[in-house]
Amino acid sequence: MEAGRPVDSEMKYRLMLMSWKYDKQKFGLGNLNIDLIDKVKDAFEVMAENYEFKENEIFSLEFLRAASLLKSLPFSVTSMKDIQGLPCVGDQVRDIIEEIIEEGESSRVKEVLNDERYKAFKQFTSVFGVGVKTSEKWYRMGLRTVEEIKVEKTLKLSKMQKAGILYYEDLVSCVSKAEADAVSLIVKNTVCTFLPDALVTITGGFRR
Repeated sequence: MEAGRPVDSEMKYRLMLMSWKYDKQKFGLGNLNIDLIDKVKDAFEVMAENYEFKENEIFSLEFLRAASLLKSLPFSVTSMKDIQGLPCVGDQVRDIIEEIIEEGESSRVKEVLNDERYKAFKQFTSVFGVGVKTSEKWYRMGLRTVEEIKVEKTLKLSKMQKAGILYYEDLVSCVSKAEADAVSLIVKNTVCTFLPDALVTITGGFRR
């Protein structure tokens, strides 16, 4: 704006184009990064969630982006040299990857999993209608588990939160394929009663 004309952008603001040579004979077809990603993905999800509970969106996104990047790589990661020059890999991310490669797990992630605040927020946010703000309020009241929430008479719950507590076990339970098929059949029969030519399809994970 001050120059009154277009100016060259600084290098730090430019997107870097990287090319990878993909040897099919060496790596085969598809994503061969599965073994590492299974461990890293779980670790990064814990770290991202922990930062989300702390309302630190920047660090939370850092771990989510790094997990997505590693999963998309067309080659296996077996050493730190394999991730040199990759974007979205900051110091925190790099340290955890290095420890998982060398030790098979991350001590920092284990520390988070054993953290009282993280465990409490993990439970609270699993309740329908409960977010980070409410979790923080309950935590400061000395509450730590959903069972304690259920018996705490001084809490003023919203309609959604009351429903979340009342049907908690049902809402956190996984739905089996057989159960999904049974519900689908009921819905399909009901819909076809009114619209004989209608097509009813299960979507989401069960369709995949």
